[in-house]
Amino acid sequence: MFLGSLLKKFSKNNEKRQIIHEVIYRLSLDKKQEQLYFESLDILDDEYLDVFYKKLTALVDILEEKDVMNFQEQQTIKIREIQKKEETERVCNTDFNILFDNI
Repeated sequence: MFLGSLLKKFSKNNEKRQIIHEVIYRLSLDKKQEQLYFESLDILDDEYLDVFYKKLTALVDILEEKDVMNFQEQQTIKIREIQKKEETERVCNTDFNILFDNI
C-alpha cells in the first residue's frame, strides 16, 4: 500500500541499507542482537541486500494490507451497531406513536 510503494522507490543500495538499519533500530531488540544485525547488514553483498530489501518490502505490504482489512472490519462493526441502534429507536418511536394515537 502506501509505505510499501514508497519503499519500492528506493533503488540505491546505500538508501536500502539506511532504511533496513532504521527498521532494525526501531524493532526494540536487545542491544547485542541489534548489533549483530547491524554487523551482518554491513557485510551483505548487493545481491543479498536486494533480496532482503524485497522481502522487507513484501512484509510491509502484507502488514499494511492487514491493517486496512482490520480497519474495514472495525468500520463494518460500527456501522452495524449504528444501524441496530437506529432500528431500535425507530421501533420505540413507532410503539410510542401507536400508544399516543390510542389515547
